[in-house]
Amino acid sequence: MAQSIEPNIADLANGWLKTYKLDYKLEQEFLNTEVEKALSDYFTKNGGTGANRPDAKLLLQDKNLNYFPILIEYKGYKGKLEKLNTDGQVENQTAKNQPNFKNINSFAVNGAVHYANALLHHTSYTDIIAIGMTGYKDEAGEIQHEIGVYYVSKSNLGAGQKVGEFSDLSFLAPQNFDSFIEKVKTLTLSQVEIDKLKAQREKEIDTSLVRLNNDIYQNEKGLGENDRVYLVAASIIATLGIPGKVTPLEKSDLKSSIEEGSRDGDIILRKIKAFFE
Repeated sequence: MAQSIEPNIADLANGWLKTYKLDYKLEQEFLNTEVEKALSDYFTKNGGTGANRPDAKLLLQDKNLNYFPILIEYKGYKGKLEKLNTDGQVENQTAKNQPNFKNINSFAVNGAVHYANALLHHTSYTDIIAIGMTGYKDEAGEIQHEIGVYYVSKSNLGAGQKVGEFSDLSFLAPQNFDSFIEKVKTLTLSQVEIDKLKAQREKEIDTSLVRLNNDIYQNEKGLGENDRVYLVAASIIATLGIPGKVTPLEKSDLKSSIEEGSRDGDIILRKIKAFFE
């Protein structure tokens, strides 16, 4: 197999970002607390715990003062830009409605869309730009690169929509970004596409709930079937929150304390009561 030229691709793309005088951060660098916490809390590209680390990330603001996180993933092989399903969508789920870690790890766009979903799940950002870039050296030793740019949002349920064809990252430059966002805002989904995405998300939720129920059954002895249902429902309610009224329960809020009134169950109950008040 040919040697990866990912360092060359990263150097090329980051060089563009420098030219545009953009304040980008590399994978180990801090962007902001909300983004970094989301990347840490979301499951990793390998399915385990740890931290998700985009190769580059930045936060840009348009003329309407809206912020857009930009997440970039680099690869260094020919044909490793993106993996799409038969509907032309980024294929980050398997036929069993579980994360397709092979695709997320192997393809630049798939990895970037994975990171974008971390922000959709765990931050207040609702519109994210996921960028994948890969390339190879041709017979003359020249670098040939390709770029995939996707809009990942609440409106497309995190599936991502291709924005267009780009040969560099100049659309991120200050003088071009507003025009780029205007193009993003023209993207639409047909009702058929929306229905397909909703059906897919419902299947993923069902799969997650079954797995959660099985985990509780295996690890929490003495709980009956109804008890498990109540526990799952209570956990969901506690983590929903209400904007401006009830903050969502965070896993860091649960300390496994044995102190009366401060036990994990007490904390969850307080969140549920506040939710229904």
